[in-house]
Amino acid sequence: MTRFRLDWDGERVAAQVRRGAGLGSKAAAELLLEEANRRVPLEKGRLRESGQVTTDAAGKAAVSYSDPNAVRQHEDPYYKHDPGRSRKYLEIPMLTQRPAMLRVMSRTVRNFLRR
Repeated sequence: MTRFRLDWDGERVAAQVRRGAGLGSKAAAELLLEEANRRVPLEKGRLRESGQVTTDAAGKAAVSYSDPNAVRQHEDPYYKHDPGRSRKYLEIPMLTQRPAMLRVMSRTVRNFLRR
């Protein structure tokens, strides 16, 4: 008869998942920022330069633009933009890049669990 012993350290596994999820969220947000910057209206470049990724202690990540015109540029349907640039510069990549962002997050968690 073959014997098998498994010592399960659930707390360690949970900590690795949390750490991996936090880093995965940040990596996914950085991907989103990169894609959004490809669409953001350029005129002077201030809006693009104001884009940033922030994270909190819980591992949540956010993408934001701090330029005072960011919301208006994103929402106003009457602004005209150069070809390849558009309003909804953050919302559209959030929808189109969702599968890639989920892959980045899951790969990061998986890598942490293998340690």
